[in-house]
Amino acid sequence: MHARSKFTWGDTVKIKLGSPKDFHPGEIASVCSLVKINPEDISIDPILIEPTWLYTVEFGDGNSIEIPECYLEKYQ
Repeated sequence: MHARSKFTWGDTVKIKLGSPKDFHPGEIASVCSLVKINPEDISIDPILIEPTWLYTVEFGDGNSIEIPECYLEKYQ
């Protein structure tokens, strides 16, 4: 059974404080897409620290980044 993602398209998220600087810690963004990352993919990309979901999030200025789920939290 595959773990479900914490977030889905359109969710508003906050980048966790303490995240790598390139991920814009503390900023608010919207989820634009998500993809399940398999264990074999971890060795291919160094930002992937565990089997997880990888999200594309878009900031208010229109810029977007890809970020692993572990660096995101629900925006309240």
